[in-house]
Amino acid sequence: MSIRKNQIKSKIGKPPGSLIFVGEKNIDKTVLTLTEYDEESYDSRVIKSFKELESLHINNKSRKIRWLNVNGLQNVELISKIGTLLGIHSLNVEDVLNSYHHPKADFFDNGIFIVMKNFEMKEDKRLSDEQVSFFLGENFLVSFQHNPEVDTFNPIYERIENGKNVFRKSKADYLLYVLLDFILDNYFLVVEELGEQIDDAQGVLLKNPTTEDLMRIQTLKKYIQKIRQAASPLRDILNSLLRRDSALINEETIIYLRDTLDHQIHIFENLETLRDSLTTMLDIYLSSINNKMNEVMKVLTIIATIFIPLTFIVGIYGMNFKHMPELDWKFGYPIVMAIMIAIAVSLVWYFKKKKWL
Repeated sequence: MSIRKNQIKSKIGKPPGSLIFVGEKNIDKTVLTLTEYDEESYDSRVIKSFKELESLHINNKSRKIRWLNVNGLQNVELISKIGTLLGIHSLNVEDVLNSYHHPKADFFDNGIFIVMKNFEMKEDKRLSDEQVSFFLGENFLVSFQHNPEVDTFNPIYERIENGKNVFRKSKADYLLYVLLDFILDNYFLVVEELGEQIDDAQGVLLKNPTTEDLMRIQTLKKYIQKIRQAASPLRDILNSLLRRDSALINEETIIYLRDTLDHQIHIFENLETLRDSLTTMLDIYLSSINNKMNEVMKVLTIIATIFIPLTFIVGIYGMNFKHMPELDWKFGYPIVMAIMIAIAVSLVWYFKKKKWL
């Protein structure tokens, strides 16, 4: 958190559009993958240098759809050059470099800029998130990802190569829809995984709640809140695309975007349900802890109640008065012990009759 704070502080006071990378600096490299396709052809390759990218004139009108995937954003100079080359506003390039930016959509005469989050549940049950940005131009699309080690969109390349019917006949806005829908499908997987974790936690919680269970509930609650914050703005983003605030969105793509909006609504409703379940689980945990405490207090109270009259009797005969006739009785000790045992047994029988034991 201190690294993030220092990165944000470094931006304070600088003019709008100042390009500073804000995020985790893990791998200092950038991978550029260019995919070109139309109904008849498909080609995907890695671009080795900016000069090679510049020579391709991606943003020029072409019958082919061109998709440039920029993976790895720590090379600020390169990202700035790509933004300038493709006509992306400097403020949007600044948003691309800020991995903590809130999801949003901006509409321009020459394109549409979208920022959103992609989530993945790791094998160790940790939630991983990555900011993904898109710039849609006429017959081209640029996507920006933060982790060059993993290309989230690998399944999409195969889909383009094999999708000769609809995919390869459609324009770049359809590609944008596919990528948005792909990310929302990941939301479905993560929400489903969280639901299973919550079900498992509920089963354990009802049997024997522990402090670890409380920490698990709080972690799940944090995950759901994080996804909600990312999923909520997507409704406005998709509604903006459905209103066709840009001429780059074609009529044929609207029906697909409506389906994506339905997915977003479904995801958000599931998140609300999971959040309510976690609130209920927290109440169950607190109730269980209180019940356990009440059981302990009940046992201690019963024990204390049994020993109160016994202590009273012992206290009487523990007094150091010289003239206590019972002290000289031959059977005084066994009689007093028998009385004490009888009192204890009677109290235990009474508590069981009242179902306090």
